[in-house]
Amino acid sequence: MKIRMKPPKTQELINEIESHLPLPVYPTPELAQSLKQKGLAARIDEALQVTSVHDSGDIGGIMCAVESKNKKDVFMISLTHLRIEPGHPLKARIEAYQKARVRKLSRRRQ
Repeated sequence: MKIRMKPPKTQELINEIESHLPLPVYPTPELAQSLKQKGLAARIDEALQVTSVHDSGDIGGIMCAVESKNKKDVFMISLTHLRIEPGHPLKARIEAYQKARVRKLSRRRQ
């Protein structure tokens, strides 16, 4: 049985992520495809690095400055489009935030 974690408050999570920078992440398959269409190399099995995080408010949520492995490309991506490295101490808290954020956005569309 999975225990549901209460999603962290945005600023609390930002502070936690900042204390773990650079944060290794992986793009979701959808993000990898989107980046590829824009000419940016990103594979779902290749780690990227979050180098900073910002609160973009209710519209965008937590935005991450992400650096490619070769450090040639830097782009801003919503935390909801990133997968956290297995075993990372913040994995459960970030995933709780992501699930709550996706639920919130889907309610707005209805």
